[in-house]
Amino acid sequence: MHPKFLRTLLFVLTLAVAHAAQAQTTAIRAGRLFDPKTGTNLQNQVILVSGERITDVGPAATVKVPAGARVIDLSFATVLPGLIDGHVHLTDGKGDQMAEARKMADASLHAGFTTLVPQGSHGGAYTDVDLQKQIDSGKAVGPRLITAGPIVGQELAAKGADQFRKALDELHAHGAMHAKIVPNTTYSWDKQGKMSNTAVVSLDELKAAVDEAHKNGMFVATHSYGGPGLKDAIAAGVDDIQHATAADDDDIKALVAKHMPVTSTILDLRQDEPADLIKWAPFSKFREMQKTWVKMMKAGVILGFGSGATPVTNGAGRIFDTACQCSHGVQPEHFVVLTQWGATPAYVLKMATGVNAQILKKDKDLGSVEKGKYADIIATDGDPLLDITEIQNVKFVMKGGQVIKNDLAPKTSSNSTR
Repeated sequence: MHPKFLRTLLFVLTLAVAHAAQAQTTAIRAGRLFDPKTGTNLQNQVILVSGERITDVGPAATVKVPAGARVIDLSFATVLPGLIDGHVHLTDGKGDQMAEARKMADASLHAGFTTLVPQGSHGGAYTDVDLQKQIDSGKAVGPRLITAGPIVGQELAAKGADQFRKALDELHAHGAMHAKIVPNTTYSWDKQGKMSNTAVVSLDELKAAVDEAHKNGMFVATHSYGGPGLKDAIAAGVDDIQHATAADDDDIKALVAKHMPVTSTILDLRQDEPADLIKWAPFSKFREMQKTWVKMMKAGVILGFGSGATPVTNGAGRIFDTACQCSHGVQPEHFVVLTQWGATPAYVLKMATGVNAQILKKDKDLGSVEKGKYADIIATDGDPLLDITEIQNVKFVMKGGQVIKNDLAPKTSSNSTR
């Protein structure tokens, strides 16, 4: 037999084996399955996965497990869609940016966040985009990344509508999926609690950016605390408003009327307020954020979950540390705070699953455990609907059909795999 023919035959057989391995069905037995549409748990479900997609899901009595399927027994656990964090930063411009980005992304993935939305590289240029390409091509393991690259108007200089259009084209050419724009300066507050900031991006510039982004199949998120920066973002029709810390009543009415989503981070207002001093402060930015967030929730603003997670290298990073920085991997502590503010566990879990998927216009692929969607699946021992702190201890993570973590393995059936 000719050597060239043998090499070709070997190659074809290798591909066939690889395809067969990928096509093997995995069956997950879920004791409880969180449904973001209803905010309730479905009992005794079976999820079938082939490749990176869910091929069927339903009651165990009606969904049959195919012969030869790999079975993962989570019949004692609560199964949920993979979580989505709508506001993170993977880099900070210090040291090896790719190594840092990988470390941060991995920490979030192991905490159950199968999708991250980097909102600006903070000095890391296009590192987030480069990592996204590595993950998408299979060269690296990590969460799904909806990347922004450098912040427009800051890291990526732009002045005037034409330059904003060119900046959006540059982001698109590099492979970024959205643009992050900062329409106002850093917020400041006086002793009466009035917020003051200065608009640094014009309404025309914002409109040009939104128009160019949409032409390129991208979306625009703005860092808008309040004041003119928020009002212009609403008027420009941006796709996702980040923060909205000081949204006033008129802003909230406009957000509801226009069905505009807000990804409201809460931790950034704790950065300079040690936990042991907050209760003594005559005016607390953190309390003001609480008031604003509760107002938005009660008014019916579409609220997505974003942590603001950023690289933390000093060992701090938990939400109640006096350093008040949020590191990757501990984002679910925000869920606890939001329930303390009056949200139900179901509401918070919906924010980080179905709602975020809708904000990102990815709800055909993400946000719930349904037939045809990506097999991004997590599990906890207990029930987060009864005790939201359970989501701080995610024990099982699957992303695109690949098991990333299974600390429940000792309880799984013999033919389950890690």
